[in-house]
Amino acid sequence: MPIYEYRCPTCGTEFEKLVDSRTVVACPSCESPEVTKRLSLFRAGAGGRLAAVPSPGTMSGGCCGGGCGCH
Repeated sequence: MPIYEYRCPTCGTEFEKLVDSRTVVACPSCESPEVTKRLSLFRAGAGGRLAAVPSPGTMSGGCCGGGCGCH
């Protein structure tokens, strides 16, 4: 299940929630169901370390990382 970050436009509260396809999300402060969702970094592996997400300039291999020689 992914962890998403949410922001409530009604009261401005920012929060995280672990969700699946059946999860109904509402703001924990004002209970508004009108929240904006953003994908968060996820926890991976034993020990709960945060997984690193490389920036586009540091990627290697594949066409978009310059590995194909097109850049």
